[in-house]
Amino acid sequence: MKTLIIIISTLFLISCTTALNTNQNTSGTGLDKQSSVNKSQENNKFENLKLLKAKEFQLNTIYSTSLPSIVHIKVRQTVPGFFQNQERTGQGSGFIWDTEGNIVTNYHVVASASIVDVEFADGSQYSASVIGLDPNSDLAIIKVNPNGKILTPLNLGDSTNVKVGNHTIVIGSPFGQEFSMSSGIVSAIKRTVPSQNARFSIPNVIQTDAAINPGNSGGPLMDIEGNVIGINSQIISRSGGNQGIGFAIPINSVKKIIPTLIKGEKFEYPYIGITGMDLNTNLKKALEIDSEIKGVMIVDVVKGSPADLGGLLGYTGTVSDNDNSYPSGGDILTAINTIPIKSMSDLLTLLFSDYSPGDSVIFTILRDSISFDLDITLISRPQ
Repeated sequence: MKTLIIIISTLFLISCTTALNTNQNTSGTGLDKQSSVNKSQENNKFENLKLLKAKEFQLNTIYSTSLPSIVHIKVRQTVPGFFQNQERTGQGSGFIWDTEGNIVTNYHVVASASIVDVEFADGSQYSASVIGLDPNSDLAIIKVNPNGKILTPLNLGDSTNVKVGNHTIVIGSPFGQEFSMSSGIVSAIKRTVPSQNARFSIPNVIQTDAAINPGNSGGPLMDIEGNVIGINSQIISRSGGNQGIGFAIPINSVKKIIPTLIKGEKFEYPYIGITGMDLNTNLKKALEIDSEIKGVMIVDVVKGSPADLGGLLGYTGTVSDNDNSYPSGGDILTAINTIPIKSMSDLLTLLFSDYSPGDSVIFTILRDSISFDLDITLISRPQ
């Protein structure tokens, strides 16, 4: 009996010891897990800080390397008064285009100026001459005599590679605060906005939420590598200040126009002579056409224009749904030289980028459910 009690006691001690070891192991596992979580959080904080520091370093590098190529433009305009002439002042931004002293800015910054002065970040100032103006794109070229000053052009990017979400950087002189930097992202691409200076719209515009204010006009919109992807031109604002909707002329359009302006010549845009509207879902329903059809409804045709001479037809009546009335009976443009057209922005962008006045272009038209081609010769856009 005594022997049995000893055996049972021994077994009880063994089982208790086992249970204790099990509890200790479980407790150790929990501590290890918590330690692993804490370590992971610390690593994440460290990695986030590294990324933030890397971005700060990149922004600082772009600012310091780009600044010598960006200018503050101050303009004066003499206007007649009741008793004597008066002087108005304005300002904007610009950047060095080439080593010859040519500087890109906006048309609306310098078009009416009597005197144009340019200030560099190092404080040096130069008088500038207006060399070329293009109201349709809101672009202008002014020129300074550097008098031995070394001029470094900014690197130009490729606006066809710009995507929504890309980082954007603006350097300019908002409200006269020279050489300020702001940053944001690309909010949208391929916008079509009305020109402030002409009756034709500007296609393929880049929208950004980077802070653009009066005084930033004409300055560069840059990507995260410091390449110029656009020229800041317009904002949508109720207050006159930045509200997160700014527009920039794409740099590929600038590359096409500026060389002509430097020569002192006018840039000639291709012209067909129509107004139209996108063939959106509501319009297709109202017209009772296939929802898969994409194109542009031709609303009006300018008399004597290439479109008129080529046989394009505008609207002849209206149709309505529960909410709106729409033009009907006009031709639907679906392609140019077999390239599909889905919107007016597509049409304007394609004509500008690929064609010139005098080119003969095949327009694919849908009329009364029948598709056919018309050969139309482009002319120069009326000034």
